[in-house]
Amino acid sequence: MKVSQVDTHSALRTWAKGAYPLEAGVELLIRTSDGRFAADTQPWIQPGDNPGWWWVDADQLTDDNLGALSGAEARMLRIAASLLAGAPVNLYEAVPGLDRDHVQLVLAAIAHTSGSHEHAGHPVPDPVGRYRTSDGTRMTIPRLGSLYPWPDPA
Repeated sequence: MKVSQVDTHSALRTWAKGAYPLEAGVELLIRTSDGRFAADTQPWIQPGDNPGWWWVDADQLTDDNLGALSGAEARMLRIAASLLAGAPVNLYEAVPGLDRDHVQLVLAAIAHTSGSHEHAGHPVPDPVGRYRTSDGTRMTIPRLGSLYPWPDPA
């Protein structure tokens, strides 16, 4: 039975959830080339033990499986593989030559991997120097948002 790309993408996000590098690697696969690198037809996209579950086998993201791709696509997949605990990527070789859209995705992936979307701001004291709300309860410190958010899909 053919699985829809949306279902595969959702299952991959579920698999990666909670590990920022995995989440970033999966997003690169989903967001590069209209999601075709996160399709169940790719050798690195593997079915899980339960129906509808999918995961990424980063060991399959090798030059043997990337040879027919454009240079930029292969670079993006090497970066994704590295985030997915595959072979380390040489950024000196991988980043030059990427177009602006790909660079945006790489920057967002690095920001996500660092956890910048979870970073908190600094509290501001009240007029008497206390870090409490007006009713005396502990102040909530707001999240700052991602240092470099994922671009909106085209």
